[in-house]
Amino acid sequence: MNEKWNFTIYLVWFSYLILSAALMFGRGFLLSRKTLNDITDCEPLENFGCDGYSKSNLSDVCNEEEKIRRILANPGSEIACAPTRQRVVFILVDALRYDFTEYIPDLENPLPYQNRLTIINELLEKWPKRTRLFRFMADPPTTTQQRVKALVTGSLPTFIDASSNFAALELQEDNAIDQIVRASGKIVLLGDDTWARLIPGRWLRSHTMYSFHTWDLDTVDTEIDSKIYKELEKDDWDLLVAHYLGVDHAGHRYGPNHAEMTRKLDETNNRLKKIIKMLPPDVLLFVVGDHGMTETGDHGGESKAERTAAFFAYRGSGFGGDSDSIKTGKEVQQTDLAPTLCAALGRPPPAPCLGNLLLPVLPPLPMSHTLLHLSNNLKQIKQYLIRYGEESQQIPLDRLAQLINATREQIDKAATIETESELSIYVTDVRALIDNTRSLFRDVWVEFDSLYMMRALLLLLIAIFFNCLIAEGLPMDRIPQIFSSSFIVSGIIALTVCVTMCYTAFYLDLIEDLEHAILLSTGLISGVVICALVILHWNSITQRWYETPLLFYERFARAALIGSAVLLVSNSYIIEEGVCLSFLTLSVLATIVWHIRTIKAVALWACSGVVLAVSRSYRGCREEQGDCWTQGGGVNSADPASRAALVLALGSVAAIVAVARRHIGWRGHGVVVCGLFTCAHWAVGWGNLGSPSRSRLLARGAWLVIGCIFVLLWREDGRGAILPLTVCGLMFYIGNSLVLGVAYAPTAALALLSGILVLYIVSTMKNEGSTKFALSTRCSSSVACLWALMASYYFYGTGHHATLGHLRWAPAFHAGDPTYLPIGHEITAALVTLELFGMPLMFGAALPLLVLWGPGSAAVGPRSQLTGVFVLSLKFTICFAIRVFISALSATIHCRHLMIWGVFTPKLLFECGACLAAFVGTILGLSLTTWHLSTQQRQS
Repeated sequence: MNEKWNFTIYLVWFSYLILSAALMFGRGFLLSRKTLNDITDCEPLENFGCDGYSKSNLSDVCNEEEKIRRILANPGSEIACAPTRQRVVFILVDALRYDFTEYIPDLENPLPYQNRLTIINELLEKWPKRTRLFRFMADPPTTTQQRVKALVTGSLPTFIDASSNFAALELQEDNAIDQIVRASGKIVLLGDDTWARLIPGRWLRSHTMYSFHTWDLDTVDTEIDSKIYKELEKDDWDLLVAHYLGVDHAGHRYGPNHAEMTRKLDETNNRLKKIIKMLPPDVLLFVVGDHGMTETGDHGGESKAERTAAFFAYRGSGFGGDSDSIKTGKEVQQTDLAPTLCAALGRPPPAPCLGNLLLPVLPPLPMSHTLLHLSNNLKQIKQYLIRYGEESQQIPLDRLAQLINATREQIDKAATIETESELSIYVTDVRALIDNTRSLFRDVWVEFDSLYMMRALLLLLIAIFFNCLIAEGLPMDRIPQIFSSSFIVSGIIALTVCVTMCYTAFYLDLIEDLEHAILLSTGLISGVVICALVILHWNSITQRWYETPLLFYERFARAALIGSAVLLVSNSYIIEEGVCLSFLTLSVLATIVWHIRTIKAVALWACSGVVLAVSRSYRGCREEQGDCWTQGGGVNSADPASRAALVLALGSVAAIVAVARRHIGWRGHGVVVCGLFTCAHWAVGWGNLGSPSRSRLLARGAWLVIGCIFVLLWREDGRGAILPLTVCGLMFYIGNSLVLGVAYAPTAALALLSGILVLYIVSTMKNEGSTKFALSTRCSSSVACLWALMASYYFYGTGHHATLGHLRWAPAFHAGDPTYLPIGHEITAALVTLELFGMPLMFGAALPLLVLWGPGSAAVGPRSQLTGVFVLSLKFTICFAIRVFISALSATIHCRHLMIWGVFTPKLLFECGACLAAFVGTILGLSLTTWHLSTQQRQS
């Protein structure tokens, strides 16, 4: 039969529609950039000769002014360290919105947050030369971690900072803290532990606390107060960082219009009074907010209230700056802080910095020193432009070249500045140039593309809707006829013509974005073709709906699947999703067992409950779960080096292999060999006395055997598809065990056992003794929903969570470092992907067994079996597509939510990964079924 592969082709087609729409959504939603490992360094002035060159003619005698002028006249010289250094107290009041610091005289009925920071107004009126107050403008995302990154790097951090290493949390780019430490500066840290996690090990003293108890308004602030005044009395530090959280937490819990906000701002006011009173006159005080908040107390998006924070500066000896630059309420960018902080401490700006120097919050400087700081800033930005153009193609090369040339012109111009008026014009020109550079990168890095997102959501909805009509509405006996017709061929021709037209239009410069044009046009054409199929068979679809009433377990399973997807709009549900999926899986299975009503089914259901309960011990927790995280719940209690963990891992693999080998014929020998290699890999590498090299060699042997068995799966033996599918599932089980490692290998066995128990329950599903009805019952939506829920649950059941901080990179290297292989990066990606999404892959590959296993299926022909497998495969993949659609819709709705980058966006990424794994596994399972049923097709 010519149509035997059309089912697989259609499933690939559907997978393409979903994944291409998800890719299109990601292009519009995900904020990403390439991070570089460059570091800005500087040479001390004493290392420069009087000719302006480093380490040249050091015996010549000239004063500091002449030496700096020579350096400025030499544009190719190295960056010179500033000759003066200041001590800085940096206080970050989380969520300090600018209007919290404003003072409005004669205000009769002030809001709870108005006119509370009176000390700022008093200083502005009494000591205008010592005090500055600016609007401190943040770029989205306005979440604390991203803002801290922006403050210390001077760049525009996005959600995905693609780096060349695998560190989960530590900041990998050059930053102000590292610049200060590199010059032997001493830094003290107080407050929010976000700093300690992002930049560990750089602190002279560190007193930090857990920061995610957003309903706790006082603990962190009180702890800082107990330390900061003693630190101010010491002189062994260069920078003091104190991050207060009370104002932010008051906003999250109560909003800004509440008495608790008044209390926290009054505390901040009293705190600043005391700090300023203790501050030596030559020490700089910076008090900033990392972001603002909405009228509900939230932040994370790009509204003006969220982006507008405050920047208050004080120095007892006074500041520099002209009358235009010191105007109260003037807008400055948060990216300007890093170069300013570095300049105050005698360091150049960090390598990725895109900020300007804020001269009004620096001490009065001689003209030569000011020009040196500006020249250093320009040289650093020029180098960043060159390096980013070499490493990334995000920015058009002609635009980059234009900015590089303009930067060089300004560097050359520095040596010609002689008067204060020329300096003022020069400062304005430099600021405009750096603002243009930052705007260019901002346009690429931190802007959502709503059009891309809406188009992607539309394509997802069209693909899911029409395929639901096909899977649920088309009668089973009509499907083979449809797929043996010209439907698939017509669709392929339509897609080919569409892609050809896109390439032609791109070649003729009629369109600019070829990828987007292909994704959009093929998605729309596919929707039209599938819609036409639905219209042509609408009578059959409606008739089937009318004649086939839904049983209770069918309704419940669909509701459970849709409910589990719809609730992804809640960040609280996402955080606790592992528990909820376990409950829903067992509940759907209970309704099916209630319909079957046999002792055997009840016993199997009880065993399933026990297995799911045991898997609970392997589920960790997220940082947002508070006490669970702080008490170590984020790390599985099974130490990979413990004897118990090793015994459980070896026992689980040995038991599965011993039971399975007797039922899979000659392929059982390969399974045994693979299991032996796996167990030997763990045993030989265990403990301090183990042999890592031999362990890695055994792991390679296990992967080699797995690869060979996968090849042998396509060898026909005339006994049908059940044995190859069973072996395929076992190979995925062993592969999952290998990448999960000793600590989590038993979870793969629990997942396999859960699947087997469900398989036996589904095999008993029949009604009125009709084998054909039994086959259609096994292909029902309840079975697909149950299988999808279980596959989704075991992502959590294997110790994972939908956070980037939970990524485990060790599996990529358990068989050796793939970096030295020609396809090393591909191997790394494959192993890490398998470790994360091995469960949807395994359940997708084993999906056809739900149709073919047990009594009844052999009574129908291969054609009906293949149709049943296809229908169930389509329903299973639709379940994952629905979860991707809801995750994308949730990210769109919550793009300004506090948790968008910490909860919703990672969830979207992980759902797309699980969907891709499910598609690959399902296509593999359907292909194996088609291949091994093909020898009997002519008899049907």
